[in-house]
Amino acid sequence: MKTLTPIAAALLFAISGTALAAGNTTTQNQNGFGNNASANQTGPLTINNTINQTQSGVLNNASATQSVQLGSSINQVQSGALNNAVALQTFGIGNSANSVQNGLLNNSLTVQSLQLGSTSMHMQNGVLNSATTFQVLGAGNSAMINQSGLLNSASVVQVFSFGNSAVINQNGILNNADALQSGFAHTSSMTQNGILNDADTRQFGIGNDATIAQNGLANEADISQAGFNNAAFERQVGIANDVYVGQIGVGHLAVTSQTGLGNNALVGQFGLNETAFVTQIGAFNNAVVFQ
Repeated sequence: MKTLTPIAAALLFAISGTALAAGNTTTQNQNGFGNNASANQTGPLTINNTINQTQSGVLNNASATQSVQLGSSINQVQSGALNNAVALQTFGIGNSANSVQNGLLNNSLTVQSLQLGSTSMHMQNGVLNSATTFQVLGAGNSAMINQSGLLNSASVVQVFSFGNSAVINQNGILNNADALQSGFAHTSSMTQNGILNDADTRQFGIGNDATIAQNGLANEADISQAGFNNAAFERQVGIANDVYVGQIGVGHLAVTSQTGLGNNALVGQFGLNETAFVTQIGAFNNAVVFQ
């Protein structure tokens, strides 16, 4: 009895799952040595999707899978060596997952499931940067991660999320930023320049706005929001500054600015329409606000 070769067996398996897949397009371009590109658009209700994969360099890996998708796209571009990009889109319509990697050992992971018209974009330049987007159950969401440097890490998680936007920009070494959104019409923006900075935003409810800007070394910034139409803005310049803003309620505003070394600020807002402005210049100042 003749045994199927591995390639023939894989082809037979793919064909068996394409009975209800139609109109999908895949384009792969490779230049270099040992690059690997994998595209899978099989299975029922997988219709009119596109996958584009372009690789230049050495031992890069790109994997793209779309299942039970209509009119969605995955675009992966890699230049350099040992970069890895994985994108998975399931149970959705009109979604887009994109990654562009230049450098060495960068990693990009995008998962979008039960989404309608959502987008993810990862742009990485450098070495050992990591970007992750995880979007489940929602519509009209947007995630943007832009990294340049060494060993930066960023993640955007949007669950039961509708019309939310998260943008992370990192330049430097060992910076970390994480955005978590659940609800409607939130915006999160984090920008980091320097070394070992950490930023986190967490948003629940409707229409909250969080903005963090960090320049320097080992700064820590956090914003947590639960409610409606709250806004928080944090700015840090210097070394080892720490700020946390927590907002629960409706219509709060908190603005903090730290310049110097080892400053600490804590703002907690509860109820309706509270406003706080905190400015610290110098070293080892401490500010606490509860409203």
